[in-house]
Parts: sequence; structure tokens; C-alpha cells
Amino acid sequence: MFKYIITSLVAILVSLGFEFIIYLSEIEVTLKLSILSFFFHSLNLILTILLVINYQNYSISRLDNLKKGILISLVFSFFISFYFFSYHKWINPVVLENKKNKLLKLSEMPETLDQAKEKIRLNPDFYNGKSPADLIEMQQDNINELLTPSKVFPISLFSFLFTGMIFTLIISILTYLFRK
Repeated sequence: MFKYIITSLVAILVSLGFEFIIYLSEIEVTLKLSILSFFFHSLNLILTILLVINYQNYSISRLDNLKKGILISLVFSFFISFYFFSYHKWINPVVLENKKNKLLKLSEMPETLDQAKEKIRLNPDFYNGKSPADLIEMQQDNINELLTPSKVFPISLFSFLFTGMIFTLIISILTYLFRK
């Protein structure tokens, strides 16, 4: 099991290297770059699980493969989420504030009001007693609430754990079927 922890730490170093390159290049961190970063880290996690299950593992036991994949997902998710928390809390706290401000500006656009009106029109029972302005205010409250370092940690932890577990299950089943 120790070698799988080491493998997941190597994956963390690859992800941190990617983040370090972005940080040094002084690219403006936008919402699109954040999504790209999330996909890169997810792909890194998936490839690490694939590597461990298919190449560092000679067992076809689905249970063993699941345990190894979940261990890798757990270690990777914890450390990358802790990095995200540290980055947004101490290293570059302005980034999260900028994202929050951009999303708040988007929520104030006329298109957002039109979308809120459309939601109310399509599902009047669900939004009974709510105005489009109420929906926009709720959206702004959610933006202010969720875009804090203390919320980024559990959200990223859950996201990477869920991604890792789902792909561990898929890779384990496919490996079992093709090695049979």
C-alpha cells in the first residue's frame, strides 16, 4: 500500500508543478482557467489510478483494485484540496475575490434577469411567491457564501474523491472484464 501512496504523491507533485507554472507565468486566473485546472487535476488523478490498476498491479481482484484506487483518490484529493485552500487563503487570496466579483457582475446582467423570468415561467409552482429579483439575490448570496477558502476545501475534496471513486470503479470493472 505504501507504494500506492507514493504514486499518489507523485501525481500531487505533477499537479502542483502545473499550478506552479501557471502561478509563475502570471496568467490572469479566470473562471475558464480554473475549470481547465480542475480538468487537468482530474485527468492526472484518473491516469494515476489507471497506471496503478493496470501497470503496477498484477491482481485482477476487483476489491483490491477498488481499495487501491480509493486510497489514491483519498490521498490525492486531500492534498490537492489542501493546496487549493492554502492558495486561496494565503498564497493568492485576491484570485477568489476576483472570481466572486466577476460572477456577481454576471449575475447583474440583463440576460440573468431574463433567465430568472424564464425559470419562473417554466416552473411556477416551484418558484411560487418568488420574483426574478429574489432568484438573482439568492444566486448572489450563494456566490458570496461558496467562494470562500473554507468552502473551496470541502467542495474540491468531494469533487476529486467522487471523480476518483467513479473512475476507479469503471477502470476496475474494465480491467476485470478484459483480463478474464
